[in-house]
Amino acid sequence: MQTTATFEKLLAAWVKNPRYIDSAGGTRSGKTYAALQLLSLICPNDASPTITSVVSETGPHLSRGAIRDFKAIMAEDGRWDERAWNKTQSVYTFPNGSILEFFSADQPGKVLGPARDRLFINEANNISYDVARQLIVRTSGKVLWDYNPVHAFWAHEHYAPRENCISIHSTYLDNGFLSPEQVAEIESYKTDKNWWRVYGLGLVGELEGTIYDFEQIDEMPTASNLVDIYGMDFGFTNDPTALIHLQVDTARKIIYAEQLIYKTALLNRDIVERMEALGVPKHSIPIYADCAEPKSIAEISRAGFNIKPCQKDAPVRSEKMKFQIDFVKGYKLCVLKSSTDLIKELRNYTWAKDKDGNNLNVPIDKWNHALDALRYAAYTHLAQEYNHGNYNFSIR
Repeated sequence: MQTTATFEKLLAAWVKNPRYIDSAGGTRSGKTYAALQLLSLICPNDASPTITSVVSETGPHLSRGAIRDFKAIMAEDGRWDERAWNKTQSVYTFPNGSILEFFSADQPGKVLGPARDRLFINEANNISYDVARQLIVRTSGKVLWDYNPVHAFWAHEHYAPRENCISIHSTYLDNGFLSPEQVAEIESYKTDKNWWRVYGLGLVGELEGTIYDFEQIDEMPTASNLVDIYGMDFGFTNDPTALIHLQVDTARKIIYAEQLIYKTALLNRDIVERMEALGVPKHSIPIYADCAEPKSIAEISRAGFNIKPCQKDAPVRSEKMKFQIDFVKGYKLCVLKSSTDLIKELRNYTWAKDKDGNNLNVPIDKWNHALDALRYAAYTHLAQEYNHGNYNFSIR
């Protein structure tokens, strides 16, 4: 098993036998991977069968994160046994009878259900204190959690100060498996003071004033009176291409959003293939894409999709862009829980600040790929319902 310095820090804390392990770190430090590596080694060596729970915010977040990592870890050493995996329950049973179960914090029956021997809370800052407390009191042994320290939360107040809690810290420098390009990308954000503090240095940040408020929903609505539109933002090497599907209740001013594509290195033909596989309608529902990419729009249009350039003022970082954002803020935003990248952007998208820390009227130029796609669709399509720019809307 190939391990990182983050794993070594976690192992050193574990053998000291604390009740709690608080694992804070920056982006790509390998916190989650290290925790799952350790659990994959400990569980099959228990003297008697144990139950270890891995809990994250939602089911989709688990599937795309911890479960995928756990399978990769087990497969790397040739230890994965498909027969031991209960896909329906997301439970893996080791040869000694110990089990590693995965469930989400939005499953009340499991949060309030039977006890366990160990607990790992993944990205704990996205889980409420009430839920965490219910999980912890039902755990007889060690409790481990990890997180990017975007801001102080329940772990800092209620557990980290305790004598039986060990806190460890990691950054991208503790992960020796990152490529030079990945390291360079992370270090390119050093000028963004708060981003660098949280995601570069892994220190508690001072994030405040996120731009959009939103709620998470379990499924998209099915009402026939909703406006159906799509938004697309193009990326390639470092930035993902994002396709967002919106259903809009114009009477109640609610936007329902789901993420369909969020991936780097997609050529236009790859985008077309994914859209066809997703069942995005052709020749009908409009798709509003970044108007700075006319060639891409033309190529996707030739495949039969009703794709159009969005209305986007140039330069982008202008008062007019703020107006478009404020226009979208006039709607209540409800996001499908499976849209994990869109949700992450929403939690990190803030107004830029000047050197004195004062808010500017432009957003930061990151955490904006899915959100740009959302804005392209919402503003371009919905603004047409207003009287040629004489808009009258309330800002939420």
